Amino acid sequence: MTTSWGRISLLYGIGVLSAGQLGIVPPLVPALQRDLGLSLAMAGMAVSIITLVGAVLGLLAGGWSERVGHARALRIGILTMASAAALCAASHDATTLLAARGLAGIGYLLVVVAGPSLMASTSEPRHHAFTLSLWGTFVPVGIAIAGLVAAGFADRAGWRMVFAGDAVVLALALIVALIVARGAAPDLRAPQPSPSAVTLRWLGPAVPLSLGFFCFALLFLALAGLLPTYLVERCGLAVAEAGRFIAIATAFGIAGSLLAAWMMRRGVLPGMLIAVGLITSTVIAAFAFSAAAPVPLAVTGFAVSFALGGLVPAAAFASVPLIAVDPRAIGPINGLLAQAGSLGSLAGPPLLALWVEWAGWSLAPVLLLAVAAIGAASALVVAAPRR
Repeated sequence: MTTSWGRISLLYGIGVLSAGQLGIVPPLVPALQRDLGLSLAMAGMAVSIITLVGAVLGLLAGGWSERVGHARALRIGILTMASAAALCAASHDATTLLAARGLAGIGYLLVVVAGPSLMASTSEPRHHAFTLSLWGTFVPVGIAIAGLVAAGFADRAGWRMVFAGDAVVLALALIVALIVARGAAPDLRAPQPSPSAVTLRWLGPAVPLSLGFFCFALLFLALAGLLPTYLVERCGLAVAEAGRFIAIATAFGIAGSLLAAWMMRRGVLPGMLIAVGLITSTVIAAFAFSAAAPVPLAVTGFAVSFALGGLVPAAAFASVPLIAVDPRAIGPINGLLAQAGSLGSLAGPPLLALWVEWAGWSLAPVLLLAVAAIGAASALVVAAPRR
């Protein structure tokens, strides 16, 4: 089999579009509150309900994608997101909007579990580290692009046109995916073993990996969610300045993911990269939280922390085909990773907020380092490559 870089580019683009569903709403929140009467809590739910769907249905989606075929699951996911975006554009009340966002969450989840499986099956084994590390960058890239586009068009075109444009782009992506699929190899599926065999034999080796990924998602979203408040309250930055910094700093994670691909090509085990990424990024963030750190050094420290944290998602996705005891396990393991990441994303911001309210910003590093240590220990027991 020869690596199809055109198909890999298409899959990555679809992943970026899917992650854009996470980033499209935040710039539209003021207008949605004004026009649909959303409370602040409802607005927050409109942003996070996609993550909630992943936290509940991730493992089930991974198994279903394996049964029906990852290519078909991907196309269904794109169609679902396009329908959800159209429904968002036509919403006239909060209930309809939240239902549409929940539907978008289902489509997003299908793409998340099918995409890396298709990446692995479309590339030669020697290219797995790079292609799956590239896939590990789709979330920050998609969120950043969607946020910039939505913010740029919200005032001029209105939030309905933003969602309508999103639906059109997704529909075009579906058409392209259908055309490309005509020349692709058949999406064959072997008979499935019993659910108990899947649980014990397939998912067992992935539990430590999933725990490490849970810790990463918790740390990443906790920092990204509450860092603007810290920069304003403790560092004296303006609100707009703090927001711009977070957008730039989180994008540094892309460099970390590409570095992970380079290191894995040279024989570094993904589990080691996950552990190193968790510990080094958290230690640097802890130093940046120190009251003794001058503001420029603290800001630089947070940016470096996000860059080193980028090692983790790239190495986690690259680990999946290596720890899978059967090729058919890749889909369920991707689903388990998606569920673990979504649970961590949901738990991170409120957990850090409660800790800071109780212990203060000066002790925030204690919680972060404890979570990082648990994640690193889990990553170090990830099985070594079997093939």
